Amino acid sequence: MRVVGLLTLLLAAPSLAQSAQVKKYLNTAITLYENLEYEKALKQLKSAKTKTAGPDDEAKISLLEGVVLADMGREEKALTAFKQAFSVDLEAKLPVEVSPKVSAVAEKARANVRKMLAPQIEAAKAEEEKRLAEEKKRADEEAARVAEQRRLEAEERAKNQPPPAVVVAKPAGPSARSLSWIPGVIGLASGGVATGLLISASGKYNALLNGTAPPEQAAAYRDSGKTEATLGYVFTGVGIAGIGAAVIMFAVGGAENAPRVSAVPLQGGGYVSVGWRTP
Repeated sequence: MRVVGLLTLLLAAPSLAQSAQVKKYLNTAITLYENLEYEKALKQLKSAKTKTAGPDDEAKISLLEGVVLADMGREEKALTAFKQAFSVDLEAKLPVEVSPKVSAVAEKARANVRKMLAPQIEAAKAEEEKRLAEEKKRADEEAARVAEQRRLEAEERAKNQPPPAVVVAKPAGPSARSLSWIPGVIGLASGGVATGLLISASGKYNALLNGTAPPEQAAAYRDSGKTEATLGYVFTGVGIAGIGAAVIMFAVGGAENAPRVSAVPLQGGGYVSVGWRTP
């Protein structure tokens, strides 16, 4: 049946085109129709049918033919003509102003065609939705494949990259150089105390040798001298250690010589090192 054969045109091209020759006949038929010369209008439409270039031309002719026939009161033939036109374009508009009677016949034919084509239209719609769904599925699969490929490439690049730059942890708090005065002060103070003690011990030792110490205090001079000498040596050692520590801290304790902590992460582990620079 031609209605089914023209379903594709109905879905794909809602507007109707027409050839130049058919258009000439249609314009003449419209003029005759408006002048109430219905039979002459039908003759023009009959001639136009011999010049059709395809379904679009036939639909235009049938649409106007249905208008003329409906106005002539020939409803059955008008319905047939309208159905032929609406089979090509279900939403086609009538080419001229018509009476409510003609409009009712046209809409009756349109409703009949819509009901008749409903299964085919739904089937075509379902097929189109299926096609779009398959295209989307393929697109999603391709996008997933590309994403996975990029992930694998990124992992491969990460494996082949050299270790990242060494991270250096800066020391917190004041430098050793700024604190070198502490052992220095302790060393100087200890040296002063040691000097005083050794001088006192030496004086008592000389008094005992020269016999100038009172005889009754000779034992006390001897014992206290030994104690002062021992403490003098101890404070001398403390003084030397303090001054030595101050010198070392001042020499190597600057910010540029501060300890450096380096961490290098590697695949599956890494290493940490601590070092410093000597002047």
